Amino acid sequence: MVGKPNRRAVLGTALGAVLATTVAATSGHVTVRSPNSLLRVAVRVVNGRLRYEVKRRGRVLVASSGLGLDLAGRPSLTSGLVVESVERRTIDETWRPVWGSDALVRNHARECVLRTVQPSSGLRLNLVVRVFDDGVGFRYHLPAQAGLDAYTVTAERTEFALPPTATSWSLAAGTDWNADERHYRQAPLSDVRTAQTPLTLATSDGQHVVVHEAALIDYPSMTLAATRPGTFASELISLPDGTKARLSGEFSTPWRTLTIGDRPGDLAESHLIENLNEPCALADTSWITPGTYVGVWWELQRRHTTWTAGPRHGATTERAKQYIDLAKEAGARHVLAEGWNTNAGGQWSGQDFLTPQPDFDLAEVLRYARANDIGFTAHNETRGFVDYYEQHLDTIFARYAQLGIHAIKTGYAIRFELGGANRSHFDQEAVRHYQRVVDAAARHRIMIIAHEAIKPTGLARTYPNLMTGEGVAGMEQHHYMGPLGNPPEQATILPFTRFMGGPADYTPGVLNVTWDPARLGTRVQTTSAAQLALYSVFFSPLQMLADTPENYRSHPGFAYLKDMPASWDETRFLDCVIGDHAVAARRKGDVWYLGAITDEQDRTLRVPLRFLGSGRYSAEIYRDAADTSWQHNPLPIDVETKTVRSSSVLTLRLVAGGGTAIRFRRE
Repeated sequence: MVGKPNRRAVLGTALGAVLATTVAATSGHVTVRSPNSLLRVAVRVVNGRLRYEVKRRGRVLVASSGLGLDLAGRPSLTSGLVVESVERRTIDETWRPVWGSDALVRNHARECVLRTVQPSSGLRLNLVVRVFDDGVGFRYHLPAQAGLDAYTVTAERTEFALPPTATSWSLAAGTDWNADERHYRQAPLSDVRTAQTPLTLATSDGQHVVVHEAALIDYPSMTLAATRPGTFASELISLPDGTKARLSGEFSTPWRTLTIGDRPGDLAESHLIENLNEPCALADTSWITPGTYVGVWWELQRRHTTWTAGPRHGATTERAKQYIDLAKEAGARHVLAEGWNTNAGGQWSGQDFLTPQPDFDLAEVLRYARANDIGFTAHNETRGFVDYYEQHLDTIFARYAQLGIHAIKTGYAIRFELGGANRSHFDQEAVRHYQRVVDAAARHRIMIIAHEAIKPTGLARTYPNLMTGEGVAGMEQHHYMGPLGNPPEQATILPFTRFMGGPADYTPGVLNVTWDPARLGTRVQTTSAAQLALYSVFFSPLQMLADTPENYRSHPGFAYLKDMPASWDETRFLDCVIGDHAVAARRKGDVWYLGAITDEQDRTLRVPLRFLGSGRYSAEIYRDAADTSWQHNPLPIDVETKTVRSSSVLTLRLVAGGGTAIRFRRE
C-alpha cells in the first residue's frame, strides 16, 4: 500500500517535465527564470563558493548570499568549488490532492541542477534550483561518491540577505516543545535576531516574502540566526552531541524556500511548499476522510472535567455518546476523546494506549459511533516518553485497525525522550520518529493529527494521512497564556506565517467564548462571530468544532457550522493586511463560505463578490450584533439572509476582535 519515494533522490519525475540537454559550464554563472519571467535567480561561484541572488521585476529581494555545507573531518564545502556541468528542465503538471485548499494544483517551474566539485578533496556537491512564478526552492544534493559512505553534517551555511528595512512577522528560534506555540511578533527585519520558519516579511515597495523549508525528511529543522541586520544564516537544530545530521550515501537536503507575492493573499494561496514535495506515496487513499470533528477536549481545557479517572472524568462512555450525537447533528465525521485510556493524566509516564479507563467502554463507544456513521479518534499522548511508543507502534496501530479506529491524535508535551536521551522535538532523530509514525499509521490505514510535533513542510502531499498538526498558539492558549490569551491580531497573522507550511489544528469554533466553569479567570479573546469566520480563514482537513454539545445547542451560530466542509475546491484570500484584518473565501461544490476577521480595532471593509459564479445567491450572514463588544459583550450574533450576485459589494462592519461569516448558496 505504501510506495515510498526515494528520499535520497534529487530529481524524481513529473508529468509534463521537459528535460534539456546537460551542458558543460565553466563560467560558474547561471540564471534561472520563472515561467512568467518576472522572477530571476542568479547562481554564481565566487572565490570558490556558491552564491545566489533573487530579483523580481528587476528589484533585488535576496542580495548575494552564500551557500554550502560543513562535513565533519572534511574541507568545508563553502570554498574551492568549481562548476562542472549544468542541467535544466521545465516542470509543468497538474495534480489532484487527496484533500486540500484547492481541488487541482498546478506545479509549473523551471529547474537547474549545478554540479560542482572541490578538486582539492574530490568532494562533489550539487545545487538544485526551482523557480516558480510564486517563489523559489533550492536544495543541496550530495551524490553517491567514494569516501562518503557515512558522514556527519556539522553545519549548513545557507544565507538569506533580505531587505533589512522590511516589516517582519516571526517567532524567536527555539528548541523546546512549545517553540512554535507563541505569539508572532511584528518588527523591522533589522531587529530580528533569530527566527523559526516560516519567517514572513513585507518590503517597503509592497512585496511579500516567506522564508521556510519543504520536504523535511531525515534532517533537522532549520531555524534562522541573524549575522547582520536583515541577513540570516541557517541554524540547524542539533543532536545531543552538538552535530546536526548523520547521513550515509546519496542524500538531498530539504528545500530552502522563498514564497513571493504582491499581496498577502498571494502567499496564502500559494502551493509552492506542496509542489516541492514528492507525489502521493500511498497506493490507496480511499480510507482518508477529511471532515470536521468534535470531542472531549474543550471541557478538559476549561477544567470542567478531567483527563484522569475520578468523579469528574470527562471521557466516559455516556459523554462520548453525547459527542457522537453532536457529531451527527453537526455533520462532523469524527469524535475525539482525550483521557479515554488508562494513565492518560497524572505522571504521564508508562502510557497504555490500548486499555480504556474503567468508565469508558471502548467496544460500546465504537459500536455507537459506527451505528451513526461517525469515526473515533484515539488520543495518544506520550508526554514525550517516546521510546515506548515507538517500540509498540505496530502493535498499537494493528489493534486500532482491528477495532476500526482510523484516526489518532498524537502528543509529545514537555519532553522528547528517544534513544535514551532527552532531545529537542526538532532534531534529526525526532524528525525521523515523526516520519516512522506516519509510515506505520499508513500501513494500518490511520490518519494523524500531530501535536507538539515538527512544523509542516508540505509532506502531506506525499503522505496524505498526515492530516494536520499543531505548532501554533491555538485555542487552548486562550487559557495557558493567561487572562489575555491570544490577542485578536494573531488570527490575522497566522494565514501568512504558520499556515504557510501546511494545515494547523487550531481547534476553532468556541462559540461560548466566556464559558469559565472552573472560574479560571481566562476566556477566548474574540467575539462568537469571529469564531465562525475562522473556518474560512484557517485551513485543516480535520477541522475541529471545539465547543461542547451544551454550548453549541444554546447558540444561534451553531447553524453555520453544520455540514461545514474541511477540504475545498477553491480558495481565495481577498482583502488582507497582515496583523490588521483578513478576508478569505472558500468553495465546496457550488457553495461558498466567507470569513472576515479584524484585530483589536473596529473596521469597515467593502468586499466585492466577484468570486461568485453567475446567477443569484442567497447569502446567510452571521455577524456581530449592534451591541456586541469583544471585551464586554462578545456573544450576541445577528443572522440575516439576503440575495446577492457576483456584481454585489458587501459592506462588513467588524467590531474589534470580531468577525463576519457568510455562506453563499445558489438560489
